[in-house]
Amino acid sequence: MKILFRILKSPLVWRLLSAAAVFMMLRGLKNTRHEVQRLQQNQELLLQGQQEVLLANGRVAYQSGVLSLRQKELLSLLPEVKQELELLRVKPRQVQSVSTLGFAVQKRFAAPLKDSITMLPVAKGGYISTDTFRYKMFRYQDAYYDVSGVSLRDTQLLRISITDTMTQVVYWKRKRPWLWILSPRHLEQRVYFRNPDAHIHYSRTINIER
Repeated sequence: MKILFRILKSPLVWRLLSAAAVFMMLRGLKNTRHEVQRLQQNQELLLQGQQEVLLANGRVAYQSGVLSLRQKELLSLLPEVKQELELLRVKPRQVQSVSTLGFAVQKRFAAPLKDSITMLPVAKGGYISTDTFRYKMFRYQDAYYDVSGVSLRDTQLLRISITDTMTQVVYWKRKRPWLWILSPRHLEQRVYFRNPDAHIHYSRTINIER
């Protein structure tokens, strides 16, 4: 017991305890500051829309920020994500990030109509005869679309196939580059479709913090 009292009376011990207390306090302040910045950034991103970025090939990509949420925040603020995870049979604690994307494709086609005749057997009064059906056909095909159709009397039949490739990149960026290492980092994403007719009207990526 006397040894313990002697140790506690030592100036060196008190200096070490004081240094440890200051370290823990600074660490707590840093964590608090990080949480405040995270919440402020999420609020800004929720109000931010899509940004268009011109690529080197003259095409346009779409850019938006990345939300940083904890698991409880994700499930409480975005219950639709929880339903999607249940549909995919993925447990929330296993999720690292969640991305949702909505896009639309609009294109006008022009293809020549071609006349065609089909002879079909028809039973009339015990005899087999033929009936004639006249219809028009068309087809349009390129690197992204394959559209074909048949016009028969008052009915239009269509077959549409769309092929596309999406590239999504999540990267870190300094919020104020001119401050260099003093500026905090944040995540952004860029999404690019090869099809020039595809336009993104909604994009959201959520990074799950532990």
